[in-house]
Amino acid sequence: MTKQRTDNCPRRGQVLVGVILLLMLLLVIVPAVVTWVQQEARISVKDQKSTSAFNLAEAGIDRGMWKLKSSTSTWAQAKVGTVISGYNFDSTYGDIPGGTYRIRFASGPATNEVTVTAEGRDPQNKETRAIQAVYSNNSLPGPVLASGVLTYSGALEVHWGPVMAQNNIVVSGNAATEHFPRKYSKQVVSGGTGTNARDTNGINPPNTDNIEWWSDFAVPDVPLIDFATMRASAAANGTLNYYNGNASSHTLIGWPAGSHGTCSNAGTSSNHAAPHSTHFFDSEHHPLSKANLIWYWDGDLVLTGDTATGCCGGCHRIGLWGTFIVRGNLTIEAGDCYAFTGPVPASAWKEYTRIGASSFDTATSNQYPADNGLKTNLLTFNHGSQSWTGGPPSANTDVAIRGFVYTGGNMTFVSGALGDFQGVLWVVGNITNNNVGERSLVFYDETLGASLPVLNVVLVRQSWREVSPSATAWP
Repeated sequence: MTKQRTDNCPRRGQVLVGVILLLMLLLVIVPAVVTWVQQEARISVKDQKSTSAFNLAEAGIDRGMWKLKSSTSTWAQAKVGTVISGYNFDSTYGDIPGGTYRIRFASGPATNEVTVTAEGRDPQNKETRAIQAVYSNNSLPGPVLASGVLTYSGALEVHWGPVMAQNNIVVSGNAATEHFPRKYSKQVVSGGTGTNARDTNGINPPNTDNIEWWSDFAVPDVPLIDFATMRASAAANGTLNYYNGNASSHTLIGWPAGSHGTCSNAGTSSNHAAPHSTHFFDSEHHPLSKANLIWYWDGDLVLTGDTATGCCGGCHRIGLWGTFIVRGNLTIEAGDCYAFTGPVPASAWKEYTRIGASSFDTATSNQYPADNGLKTNLLTFNHGSQSWTGGPPSANTDVAIRGFVYTGGNMTFVSGALGDFQGVLWVVGNITNNNVGERSLVFYDETLGASLPVLNVVLVRQSWREVSPSATAWP
C-alpha cells in the first residue's frame, strides 16, 4: 500500500500571513480610532465650553435689560450714549457658575433705542460667545392693553398694532375668522374652531403660530402711571372731575334739557329723577376738547351725547383729544364726531401678514386702513374722510377720542354707541362691547408713550442676534 504524504506547511504559512495582515491593519486602524476619539472628546469639550459661553452671554443680556429697567434715569443715560459704570465692557461678572460675562450699552440704532451687547467666556477663557439685543422704551406697546382677561369680540376691531394681555385673550364672534392684529398673552390665546382655531393645548408648547398669536409670551410690563402729576395737571387746567351733570336721560337720544336749547327728542325716554353726576355730555363742543390736555376723573365717567342727525344743529356727541385717566368705570353712550389727520406706525403692515385668510397683505393697496401695498403703509390717515376696502364709509372713520385712555375699572360700550378711538386703550378690568352692527374701531398711535408721565421703564425687544465677539480686551 502506498502511504499518502500529509504536508500542512503551506496552510500554516497562509495563516501566518493573515495574522500579519490583521496586525498591520490594527496598527493602522487603532491609532486612527484613538485620534478620532481624542478629537471627539476635544470637540465635545469645546462644544460644552461654547454652550456655557453662550448661556453666560444670554445671562448678560438679561442683566443688562434689568439694569435698563432699574430707573428712568438709567434708561435716559443709556439712550443718549452716556457711559454707565459696569456696562461698558469695563467689568467682569462671575455671579453665575460656569464662567464670566461682560456687558456694553450703546445708544441707537433708532432714537428711542438702546443696544445691549453681552459676551460670555468659559472658566478657562477658551471659548467666547456674544449676543446683541436692541430694546426700545415704549410704555404703550400696543393699541389695547389688558391687565386681566381680554375678550376680543367681533364688535371690536383693532388696527396698526398688537393687542396684549397679562392674562388670557379669548377671541370670539366675527373676530375668530379675522386674523389681525397680532395677539400676545402671558397666559393663553384661545378661540375659533377648525382652521381658525388659536391655541388648542393651553399653556403647553407649541404656544404660537408665529404669525398671529402667541401664548405664554413675555408680555411687556404695564406702565406705572404718575397719577399724582397727571391729576395736578388736570386741576390746573380745569379738566379735573369735569361733569356737566344735568343730563336728564341715560339713553343715547337723551338731551340735557334746558342746557342747549330745545330739541325734538329731549327727555323722551328713560328719564331719571336726579341729574347724572357722572355724565360728560357733548364733549365735542367743550372749549378744551381739542387742546390735547390731561383729563382726570377720580371715579366713574359716562361719555354721552345725542345720536340724532342734525338735532339742535351740529354733532353733539363725543369728540376729545388728550390724555384721559378714569380711575373708576368708563361707559361710552354715544358716537363720535372728531375728524382729523393722524399718524400711522411705519410697521402697521405687520399686523396683516397672514396669507390665505380674511386678513392678508399683498401688493394690492387699500386692503386695510392706510395700506400702501406689500409690506408698506401710509404714514398718515384721514379720520373722517378716508376708508379701505371692506371698511365703513369714509365719514364713519372719525373718532370719539384721540389719545391715551386709562380705565381703572371696566369699560363698557352700550348698544348703538359707535365710538371709535385713535390712540391706546388700557383697561384694568373688563371690556364689554354690546354693539352688534357697526364695530368699534381702535387705531394705534405709537407716539403716545413718549409723552406719558410714567414711573418705570417698559422695554420692548426689537431684535436679538448672535454676533462676533469684540476685540476689546477683557478687564
